[in-house]
Amino acid sequence: MKFTFITIHPDLITAYQKFGAFKAATFNKSLAIDTINPRIYASDSHGSIDGRPYGGGDGMIMSAEPLARCIESLSPQHYVIYPSVRGKVFCQDDVPRLLNLPCPLAFVCGRFGGVDERFLDIMVDEELSLGNFVISGGELAALTIADALCRHLDGALGNQLSSQLDSLQQSLNGLIEPPAYTRPENFRGIPVPKVLLSGNHEKIAQWHEQQSVRVTKKFRPDLL
Repeated sequence: MKFTFITIHPDLITAYQKFGAFKAATFNKSLAIDTINPRIYASDSHGSIDGRPYGGGDGMIMSAEPLARCIESLSPQHYVIYPSVRGKVFCQDDVPRLLNLPCPLAFVCGRFGGVDERFLDIMVDEELSLGNFVISGGELAALTIADALCRHLDGALGNQLSSQLDSLQQSLNGLIEPPAYTRPENFRGIPVPKVLLSGNHEKIAQWHEQQSVRVTKKFRPDLL
């Protein structure tokens, strides 16, 4: 798998690459990560990649041409994702779909007041949102989406089965994971549920299933 991030802050991407699943997947060569700074495709010596919006408005707008040149420089052709609040909300069901695409992924990380609409119309395959809120740039959103994908690559996790037991996975019927406990057996008067200490795997599995439904009803009833 290959992820290319088009960003004016490539250090944000390379810093994240040093940790967790990203680090493991790149070390095990199941993931390749690249960054392209659109300033290298600017048309002036100052590396300008934005301009004032036509019709007025707050902030500056990222120019279409430098971003388009970034996309055109990619080989082979990539599937281009633009994290945007107006996009479809990214969810766990999108993970296998994006992982099974026959080409690498490119994430365009917007900044300032947005991106020229003509670039989005011509060059972007899909806009994805993390939810109904706004953050200062596309890097964090792109990394969040990429991390969700990375977890399913070989060598990304210490136990590759872990990704199949995550919340929202089909192994949990799309529900939330049950509560988890570790030592000590009693923490400030609250003991570990006895069934988890019983060694009865059938009863433990039943408890996990019941608790998964309970937790989902309490915290995410919209998933039921």
